[in-house]
Parts: sequence; structure tokens; C-alpha cells
Amino acid sequence: ILDITDEDLRARFMVGVRNIAAVSLSIGYPTAASAPHSIVNGFKRLLAIAVETDYDFPEAEMTKEYLKDPSKFASAAPAAPAGGGVEEKKEEAKKEESEEESDDDMG
Repeated sequence: ILDITDEDLRARFMVGVRNIAAVSLSIGYPTAASAPHSIVNGFKRLLAIAVETDYDFPEAEMTKEYLKDPSKFASAAPAAPAGGGVEEKKEEAKKEESEEESDDDMG
């Protein structure tokens, strides 16, 4: 008798969906599994263009405000420990690396 639960089947199915999305993004073939990732990546590119140029659109305003004055958004973040300047630079470098890696994964 098999001890397969609905959760086991769901987990296996999601692994397959993730694999389809990854392959689809890699070869540039749009599928229902890769479409959300493609849309998010396109939005990230639009935000990058808006930040580097004078082009504005409503969704980019919050990003531009944050880059102009991050202290406005400090209340939403946890308090940084003393001497956090060096750690922040390391975290930013790690964040940039992880974003580049995630872009590779997402297309």
C-alpha cells in the first residue's frame, strides 16, 4: 500500500512546474509557468530605466523616493546594530549579488 498523501503529490507537481518555468525562461519560450517571472523581470527593468533617466511613471515614484532619502523608510526596517555601516555595505553587496543571481534564475 502506498503512503502518498495529497501534500506529496502537490509538492511533486510544483517541482515540475518550477522546472518548466526555469526551462521556459532559459530558452525564451513563454509559458503559463514562466509568464509571472517574465512580467516581474520586465517591471524591474522599467524601474531601472526610470531611476537612471528622467522618465517617470506612478509605480516608480516610491523607488525614486527611497533612493533619494532612505531615512523616510527607516521606521519600517528593524533597528541596525551599532557600527552597522560596514555591515550595511556587505549586505548591499550580497543583495546585489543575489539580485543578479535571481535575474539569472528568472530570465
